[in-house]
Amino acid sequence: MSDKNLNDFFDEELKKQEEKVERQNNFNNQNDDPFGFGGYNEQKHEQMYRVVPEYNGQQKFVNKKSKGKKGFIVAIVALAMVVVYFLGYFSFMLMNPDIKFISDVLNLINEYAYVLDESDDKYAHNYAYQAANAMLTSIDQYSRLLTPEEFYELMYPQELTTIANGLGYSFNNNGELYIAEVEVGSPAYNAGLFMGDVVLELDISGNVDGVADGKYVITSATKTEDIVKYIHSQKITFTIKRDNVVLQQTFTVEQTIYTGSAVEYYFGAGYTNMSQAYEQRLLSAGTLPNDVGYIRLTSFMDPYTMDGEQGLGDFTKAMNLFKQAGKKKLIFDLTYNTGGRDDISSAVASFLVHDKNKTDGKGVVVSIDRDKDDNVVDKTTTNSVYQNYFDVNAQQPQIVVLTNDRSASASELLTGALLDYQTAVQVGTTTYGKGIGQAVVQIKPAQANVGGKIVDSYWAAYMTYIKFYTPVSNKCMHGIGFEPQAQNVAENFDSQIDRAIEILSQKNA
Repeated sequence: MSDKNLNDFFDEELKKQEEKVERQNNFNNQNDDPFGFGGYNEQKHEQMYRVVPEYNGQQKFVNKKSKGKKGFIVAIVALAMVVVYFLGYFSFMLMNPDIKFISDVLNLINEYAYVLDESDDKYAHNYAYQAANAMLTSIDQYSRLLTPEEFYELMYPQELTTIANGLGYSFNNNGELYIAEVEVGSPAYNAGLFMGDVVLELDISGNVDGVADGKYVITSATKTEDIVKYIHSQKITFTIKRDNVVLQQTFTVEQTIYTGSAVEYYFGAGYTNMSQAYEQRLLSAGTLPNDVGYIRLTSFMDPYTMDGEQGLGDFTKAMNLFKQAGKKKLIFDLTYNTGGRDDISSAVASFLVHDKNKTDGKGVVVSIDRDKDDNVVDKTTTNSVYQNYFDVNAQQPQIVVLTNDRSASASELLTGALLDYQTAVQVGTTTYGKGIGQAVVQIKPAQANVGGKIVDSYWAAYMTYIKFYTPVSNKCMHGIGFEPQAQNVAENFDSQIDRAIEILSQKNA
């Protein structure tokens, strides 16, 4: 099951399409070859190399860690051949028929192509970028080339304060525009929009930001690029369909400065960060027993900063409040969580997994990483603190994890660990089925224009390099997903909460 625009690394916001156009314009305005060797200051890049380690020319990977981030530098032979025409390097590799084919095309272009209205340097820049990106995107739907601007933003995330409405968008299998993410604390969150809401109309009348033209936009009859223009207007009113029911109530969202969070929780009066609308939805779905708390984690990576440390900190605070409020059992909501950083997912797992058979004092394995040759390249472990929050001697699981078909990647890694160690019961629907991981790989030094300031950065590849396997059963869910037992299948939020309460009350467990 897949969406047209699903990309869990860069979030599902259609706004990224606008940014892509802007980035392309930046490419066309650069004067240097995108993969050139000039203008590199080694000293300025020392910190960058510590974040994403350098390929040492011999080992396949130099596996170092910094600030909890994994990074790998690999030899990108095919990509090196894209620039062989310009640089005259690696000619010995032309014996490879596929590489020779690329070289032949480049020579053909150089010999005969007549390019109108472009300088040779600009044209060389464009087709080098396009060729490199085409190689990476041909791997799968997740791999792509990162521009120096994107790489810099990834490595050096900005503060968590932004001017936005806090919404992420995508299309479902029926081609309907739906809300894929609502950031906790955002204008959209406070307005009462929920993830999964289908957007039927956008009212941008009265908007004075110079973009909207004062009309109703019916999303089903509007081009994607026009939807992007309207949906990120300064002020907008939504008409939505929720659980297949068209709501009479409309929801007005106005962009503002806010500090968001990926964590929402409810442990009773005085122990919650929920808005009134979200709290009402939870409590109307079922009466939570006195010892049961609720946490929803929307992502393992902030959609604006590409960082997950803030979310992990918020989750840790929530778990401490869980304990302070006297809660013993947890409804853990991963619906619509499309993933993020696997190291953040593993850190969250430390609160929720416990290996009853482990006595050596070493960390608990959360996932196993295998490369394309099925070799184990890493076992991700975590130091469990489960015993500080839950009863390790309980006969029944103390956690219910909620999932749906938008729970993907790092969410599935965590779900697999919870199920393997039998600390949780899965309720909801089958997860998305993304059991592969991507790495950021530096290619060449370059300069980036970040907020009008020229900084040192890199061209880089974002590419698939491993499959995730569960820690005990050694299964990979890629293309399959995790499916709840028949009695625990629940399609909507109300039925999921209701079933979770039954299980944690030890009814039909």
